[in-house]
This record gives sequence, C-alpha cells and structure tokens, in this order.
Amino acid sequence: MGESDAVSEIFFSCQPIFDEKQNQWGSELLFREGLKNKFPSIDEDTATSRILSANFLSGKELDDSLRYVVSFSETALLGEIPFSIPVTRLVICVVEKSKATPMLVKQLEAYRKAGFMVLGDSKVFSNRWQRHLHLFDVISVNMTQESLADWAGAISDYPDIQFLARKVETKEEFTLAQQQGFRLFQGYFFEQPLIQSHSDVAPSVISLLDACIVINRSPYDIDEITEVISKDVSLLYKVVTSANVLAKSKKKTITNPKQAVVYLGLESLRRLISLLIMSNMNHQDCLHLQNAAILRAIFMQQSAAMFKDMDADEAFLVGAFSLLDAMLGAPMEDLIGQLDIHKDAKKALLSRSGRYGDLLDLCKHIEHANWEWVSTVCEKMALKERVVLKVFDNARYQTQTLAATMQV
Repeated sequence: MGESDAVSEIFFSCQPIFDEKQNQWGSELLFREGLKNKFPSIDEDTATSRILSANFLSGKELDDSLRYVVSFSETALLGEIPFSIPVTRLVICVVEKSKATPMLVKQLEAYRKAGFMVLGDSKVFSNRWQRHLHLFDVISVNMTQESLADWAGAISDYPDIQFLARKVETKEEFTLAQQQGFRLFQGYFFEQPLIQSHSDVAPSVISLLDACIVINRSPYDIDEITEVISKDVSLLYKVVTSANVLAKSKKKTITNPKQAVVYLGLESLRRLISLLIMSNMNHQDCLHLQNAAILRAIFMQQSAAMFKDMDADEAFLVGAFSLLDAMLGAPMEDLIGQLDIHKDAKKALLSRSGRYGDLLDLCKHIEHANWEWVSTVCEKMALKERVVLKVFDNARYQTQTLAATMQV
C-alpha cells in the first residue's frame, strides 16, 4: 500500500500483584506516555488497544504462568475486544464508570463462560453492580481510601471472590490486609511500578480500512481476504500472531496467511481489525464522531433506495468514512485515495461532488439545521423534503438505539 507502516515505542506501567506467600500472581498493565509513569492524555480505548497490540500481538514472549490485568471500557467490552487475547493470560478489569446494563452484564457472563477472570473495584458493592457480584473473580480495595477492617464481613460472605489490597506500602499494612482475609496484594511494599516499552509496528490505516471493506463485502471469500491482509506486512504479522496466541495447541505453529485467516474466522478478524483501528485513533471525542458517522451511514444507505443509479452499500461506506479524517487525525486524501471503493464514493469523500457527495452534503445540512440549504439540495436531487427528514429521523432513532445498547 502507499502508506508505510509506523514503528512506535509503546510505554506501559507493569505493576506486579502478589499472593499471600509473596509469589507473583500477575501484573497490571497500564498505558503510559513515557518513562516517567505519566498518565496518558489519549482516550481509554486507544490506550487499551495499544497495550493489547504491543503486549499480545507483537510476538513478545510473556510469562504463561502470570495473569495480565487490563482495563476495558464498556465500548471495548461490548465490542468483544478481549476475545482477541488468550483467555489464560487476560484478566478483564471493568472500569469504575461502567454501568450494569443488561447488555454489559450479559457480555461479562459470556467472558466468564469462556474462561476469562473479571476484576472490579470496591464500588461494585455500593452501586448497581451489587446485584451481579457473581460476575467478579477479584475485587480490589484501595488502602489509602478505605479501611480494610470494614471489608472483613464481605470477605467472609463471598469466599469465591479474591480480594485485592492496593497501595500496600509497609509490612504492617501487608500483615493487616492478610489478617482481614485479603488474598492478593499490590503496592510499593513489594515492588515499585516498572515502566517498560515495546516497539510496535502499526499496520497502515489504509490497509485496515481495505480489510474492513473486503471482510464486509466478501465475508466468505477467504482468498480475497487473505490477499488484502497480505499486502501489509505488519497487518499480516498481527493476524498470524493473533492466530497463534489464540490457538489451543502450541504443537504446530501457524505460519500460512490463509491458514491464519481460516483459523481466526470472521468474527475474530473483525475484532482484531477493530482493535488495530482503535490503536490508531488519537481523539478524545472519537466515540461522538463514531456515532455521527454511523448516523450518516444509515441515512445514506436508506436514502440510496430513492435512486436507481446509487448503490446502497457504497452510500453506507461514504457516510461511515466521512469523518475518518477527524477520527484518525490524518488528511482524507491519504486515507481514501487508495481504498477499494467506487470512484464516485471517493469523489464524494474528497470533494463532496457527484450524487453521493450531494447526499452527504444534504446530511451535513440537516445536522446543522441549515433548512434553506436542505431545501436547495432536495430540489437539486429531486427529493421530497418531508420524506428525506423522515429518513433522517429514522436513522437518528436507529443510531440512538444502537448507542443505548452499547451504553456509549
């Protein structure tokens, strides 16, 4: 492809977790922006995806005897991103602001059924998660914020849950936590957090978008999917690595690209590519932009039915990709120029020209309540304004419904 792969240094804090005998039970991986343990300014989904890509999909050898705690937002959990990672290694940490919606509860049940461990913080005992404590294998309690003595009752009432004492800084605190029934421990008493870095070669955005298009257009054409993935060496490496780390048996390494694609299957491929696209995003408001792009895609797809010479799938892609430049912080020309989409769809995205361009223009005017321009564009396209607004309302309702089910 025309865009070169980017080599980047991914920094992360590796904070060990120990058991009662002071043997290392696992490590918590937290994204950092450099060697100084600085908190990231990027959004949590981007941080999570970079941690996963650099640690699990870059060929680095991890200790199979340890568990790796990684935080996931509601969006990442509902998007099934953890399924890209081997179950035996990953502990899913549910972030504090996640809400106990029916969709998320159901998804966590699926993760536990698949064998993942789930970690939550102490607030799950005082909010709506209280009704779903069975979902958690580990509960963490911060010693600097709470009295450990207050947890003795809960620890005895829930013998199936391991309680983790965080911020253990002295031997006395460690002994106190043990006496109260805590079984896992983390803090400076054991070890200072270690900032590590891994070099990660990110697949080009162009390759990822091309793979998205092909997988959605030709989901059962294994040869075409393999071909588009093989054009980007980094993407191919991630796919083969992912297939190997997810493989149940280590006896035979997967090296053939087609074999890796077949082994992963469509859903795992989609999740992997979603994870890699997220790792390229650098905007805090990306979620808002994604929702806006979904609305445009649905509106344009449904509006395309009013024209004989407009393809609904291409119209959907124009709407879906119309905010990529803002989402990925790159010029639209660099993102779209080489993609395998119809030339009329490219024209619409690059210069808002042609039928697709007019429809995209119409969508933008409705979004900004520019009603005079809405009338002008409707007249130009021989559309009834009332019908168009009804389609837009329907698309907005579908987007809101989708967003509500994902709790974004």
